[in-house]
Amino acid sequence: MKPLAHQEHMIEMAQRARTVLAGGRTALLTLPREQARGWMGVIDDGGEPMLLANSDGPVVQAARKGRRSWVDVPGHFGERLILAGPLRLVPGTTDQILRRLADLGRTVDTIDGMIDGLSVLAVSVDDVMLCYPSDCRPKKWSTSAVGRRIDLTAYALAEPDLISAYAPELIAHLNSRHADQMRHLASVGLPAEVATTDLAGAHVSGLDRRGLDLWRVTTQGAEQVRVVFEQPLTEPRSLGQELRRLLTQSGG
Repeated sequence: MKPLAHQEHMIEMAQRARTVLAGGRTALLTLPREQARGWMGVIDDGGEPMLLANSDGPVVQAARKGRRSWVDVPGHFGERLILAGPLRLVPGTTDQILRRLADLGRTVDTIDGMIDGLSVLAVSVDDVMLCYPSDCRPKKWSTSAVGRRIDLTAYALAEPDLISAYAPELIAHLNSRHADQMRHLASVGLPAEVATTDLAGAHVSGLDRRGLDLWRVTTQGAEQVRVVFEQPLTEPRSLGQELRRLLTQSGG
């Protein structure tokens, strides 16, 4: 029997791998037999990477033949996830597949929102490797990269941390579309005269399940503020509800 510490570490790596895939938007697909390689849109479907490719291209032809492939997904923090397995064509129209994924809260961007001429492919994952920044060699992007192989059962049972996966997009949205509300949250705890005259701005720098990290800028300089949620976030869509509660409590 494997030591408990090893099992816990494997579970942790598996969750991180699932989180990297959940947060991925593009991935590098490699088909060794066809000597083909290219970047394309990717979306997580329960741990399997789903890819959008030109219906008339060689990648779709390779999928129809079940060619072996591997997919490199870069993480937000320098990780690199490598998923290998046979490539296959997902049954159903592209529109039907994307609508099903959208109902689950998963979306993929396409050029001008057009899906005509695109097919959805998936990799039947049978090998998983996670490279941390100290392991990765991003300039080489080859299968010879040093990484940490993840047990398939642990990978299949793991759940992604969706807040971590979507954090960069959520932070950008808060800073660009909700700047006034973030400024209000940053002013909580300041004397009224400081909040109205000396608070120059606020910037969200971090987001996790339990709260926000904000930088508030006053005439005295910048300081970091932690805004704690009453209930830990369970999914990205719960962020709006929690922020509305905080703003209501603070009179915003």
